Amino acid sequence: MRISFIGLLIVCNLSMWAQKKIISGSVLDVETGLALPFASISFNDYSNGSVSNSEGVYIMDIAADRLRDSLYFSYMGYETLRVSVKSLLIEGSVWMRSAQINLTEIPVYSQTLNTLAIIKLVEKNFPKNHPQVNQLKHIFYHSYNVTPFSEANRMNVLKTSFTDIDQELVNEVLEVIPEDIKSYRDVIVDFYSHATETKIMPIEGISLQESTVQSIQSQIEEKLLSLTEDIELSFEDDELYYKMGTGIISSKLELEEPDSEDIDTLMINSDDTTHYLISSEYLRKDIENFLVNTTDINSDNLEFINKPKKYNYQKELTLFNDEWVYKISFEPREQGIFQGVLYIAATNYAILQLDYEFATGKSTENINLLGIGHKVNYKKAQVIYEKLDTGYYVKYVNAEKREFFSVDRDFFMVKKEKRFLFDKALNKIKFALDMQFETKNGWELLVIHRQNLTKEAFELVKEPEKMTIKKEFVYSMDMWDHGSVIVPNTALKKFRRDNK
Repeated sequence: MRISFIGLLIVCNLSMWAQKKIISGSVLDVETGLALPFASISFNDYSNGSVSNSEGVYIMDIAADRLRDSLYFSYMGYETLRVSVKSLLIEGSVWMRSAQINLTEIPVYSQTLNTLAIIKLVEKNFPKNHPQVNQLKHIFYHSYNVTPFSEANRMNVLKTSFTDIDQELVNEVLEVIPEDIKSYRDVIVDFYSHATETKIMPIEGISLQESTVQSIQSQIEEKLLSLTEDIELSFEDDELYYKMGTGIISSKLELEEPDSEDIDTLMINSDDTTHYLISSEYLRKDIENFLVNTTDINSDNLEFINKPKKYNYQKELTLFNDEWVYKISFEPREQGIFQGVLYIAATNYAILQLDYEFATGKSTENINLLGIGHKVNYKKAQVIYEKLDTGYYVKYVNAEKREFFSVDRDFFMVKKEKRFLFDKALNKIKFALDMQFETKNGWELLVIHRQNLTKEAFELVKEPEKMTIKKEFVYSMDMWDHGSVIVPNTALKKFRRDNK
């Protein structure tokens, strides 16, 4: 039964995309010529869709059986635009016109409610407007990380009795680390959800920069070869061991078999210059956590809805897909964090779009304890929903997070030999760390299409243990075997993996 079900999916997919066409272009304002970022693009039945990128550029694969159809371009505050696929194959760029609001047509009910009442109705109606349903979602998920390493970062050897470890060696290790450590990873997966259970079926994965990270790790391991070999030998000798610590706190270095959580982020085939493997479970949980953090009504990131007393609101009306929409701007009071805009359907208080970010001067998780510091300096997210017959569902999420880390503290490492009463210290090094990092992480998630899922179909899906990620040197839309998704922005287009 399982073979026939999966086989049917494969056959249907191949026949649908065998003669596909690709359309691409920009979404622009007809009057100003300015790009419209994150415009929503879909067929009328929402069976397939995309968004323009941060620069208003889009790309879509069109199956052979949809070449006679039309695409719908929608953008908050603009008239929805319908364009035939045939026309878009000739000229992919489209120009959208701002929706003209006739004050005499504004419904009375939309003017009587105050903003706080609307926010409370959004929260109250959230389960009905945005239900949890059993679905198969075809998802594109992009993530990136940039971590600068400043020349001001220091590791000073205060005292050492290790013959092979001194300040010169430490300086050589620090010089290996580049000014910026960057990584990009894109995956396409089928995401299955039924009741409280989820599974993924990996389709394709692509990565940039991983070989550089591996190269840095290899160079550092080479410079610290004698130390790492000696530590490994101590694991095999019952009389020898290493300890690391700071102040009065220390712990013994032990060889442990990685458990399932440790394996999650483990990259296998590190010697393979073309591919590596990641845990499917880790990827599934990563996608789940991302959606919960950015879109769940109970998330701390949506406190401008679930804790409205922390915010001031202003209301105006606009149009979207020929329907009235509350455009509610918000800014924090003393205890609030975010500023931004909510777009709410005036008829049923469903969320159509969220745009939120840290207000100026706001931060969270401010920790500075015993020389260890951490702070979230910035968060930003945009969430776009699509309306279907059964409710409003997440179509696209774009998020960014910047974190600050600092270490200003002395550490030590000691090699000891076990004795009857007191273990003997054979070698010891004490060093001072003075380092600061500000990492930047970003994510994009696009639900390309979705369909209802039965319990029987869900149970037939067997999630593989690992997903293969293909390593690439340069970002190119041609590198996708299963069709292009979101056009990368200029920075990603120009990015070239350092493969030294």
